[in-house]
Amino acid sequence: MPSVRSAVRPPRGRLTAACLAAVLATPAAAVTPLTPVGVESCDAFLDAYAQCAASLGVPEVARPGIRQGINTMRESFRDSVARNPAARPTVAYQCAQAHEAVRKSLVDAFKCDFPALPAASQALLQAPPSEAAAQAPARAAPPPQSPEAQAVAKVNAYTEAQNHLVRSHPLERQLAEYRRDNERVLKRGTKLGANAWYHFGIVDFDGVIDELEKAVALPGSVPEVDPQAARLLAALRDVNPILKALTRYQTTREFKEDGYTFAREQHPILVPKVEAAAKAMDAYGTALFARELARDERRMTALPEDAPARRLLATSLALRRAVQRFEALGPKADVAPFLGALGEVSTANRQLGTSLDGMSPKPSASCTGYADTVASVIGHGRDVARDIRAKGDPSQPAHLFNDTYNRSVRDLESCQRSEPRVRPG
Repeated sequence: MPSVRSAVRPPRGRLTAACLAAVLATPAAAVTPLTPVGVESCDAFLDAYAQCAASLGVPEVARPGIRQGINTMRESFRDSVARNPAARPTVAYQCAQAHEAVRKSLVDAFKCDFPALPAASQALLQAPPSEAAAQAPARAAPPPQSPEAQAVAKVNAYTEAQNHLVRSHPLERQLAEYRRDNERVLKRGTKLGANAWYHFGIVDFDGVIDELEKAVALPGSVPEVDPQAARLLAALRDVNPILKALTRYQTTREFKEDGYTFAREQHPILVPKVEAAAKAMDAYGTALFARELARDERRMTALPEDAPARRLLATSLALRRAVQRFEALGPKADVAPFLGALGEVSTANRQLGTSLDGMSPKPSASCTGYADTVASVIGHGRDVARDIRAKGDPSQPAHLFNDTYNRSVRDLESCQRSEPRVRPG
């Protein structure tokens, strides 16, 4: 029976909004959103743009440029509002215009999943801001970033690199496929015929290395993550030349000339380096995830006991701790800690439901939807534990647990975006 860790991975080529779908040991990217612009139409536009960039129709080679463009626009919008608060209506209108234009262009080009303008953005297009707002005098340049702001910017950059990495390089799965696809060639020496194709399936890390180098070089310190980022960068740099050489070898079909000699020579070098990169990737994602847990725990303690924002944060924290327990599961694992964590999620979610029911006016439907999705995650998690105890195959409920958790992350972000009363501040 496959382990739960491998069972929950998505089919090859699938891209999800949450990074847990690609590498279970690194769910940080699923729960580490970038700092928003703070202008609703701009955040809606950039979220939709990022969703398109992750769609299957967008070529991998185009994604780094798109992501860089999104980051540049995010910083530009945020800077415009910081320099001149009076220009906020103009920036909001520009974002709504960009949403409409960019969506049409990219959907036509890539057939990607680019959500339409929300109602608030559509309303902006019907009532353009006055020229007076656009021409309001700009303030002086803001002072240099504080250490706290530098840390936020650096974590955002780390998260972008992590999102890219887990989408493009689910290393444990790729390494397993490499071993499966090449076993006869590398271990048994079987001749596969004139049309044989040496397939190792792991592309180079050029794009990720570039993003990670830029993130590491940013000012500021993130002591929980900086050492793991440096370790990951070193591991990727170490394996990258071998991957490039094997890519050339595969593309030029040199294996037909040397009888797979080069493949056999590189095999004992490649495998440990990929394994080292996978371990560094896990440690990096875990560090990001742990940092966000600690941050949200501090936020929660500062909120009133019965505040809806505290109840929402408590449910999210309990669910993320359950995900950590889920990651540790295997075919012979003791499921009691995982079931205990799910029980804590259930308790927190019931308290959240009570808090939401008591709000007046009623909260956004996305918030009640989040509570419903969390309940589904709990159910699928209990099914995973049941199958492991019965020595059955947990792959189906594990897939459902994974997919529903991903949906809960999106629901949480939607709830906090649309309902100010549940934001942690």
